[in-house]
Amino acid sequence: MKALIISADNFEDTELLVPYYRLKEEDIEVDIASIKAGKIKGKHDYVVEANLDLKDIKPEDYDILILPGGKAPEVLRKEKKLLR
Repeated sequence: MKALIISADNFEDTELLVPYYRLKEEDIEVDIASIKAGKIKGKHDYVVEANLDLKDIKPEDYDILILPGGKAPEVLRKEKKLLR
């Protein structure tokens, strides 16, 4: 089983971190994708590493999708490569 978290800067920290660590506790592989690979920062200054760029996502590789709240969804809705 494999999970994908899609987010961007200003994500709601607990909505990304809690599922991320809970899935890891269950030995589920988790990728984090963003507008570009690299560090993204939450509303409360937590920083996580997005290991994938949106263009590198292959939906068929994932069983679980998590979209944390905060300001990140507003930013992501503007990304045409994600909407495809």
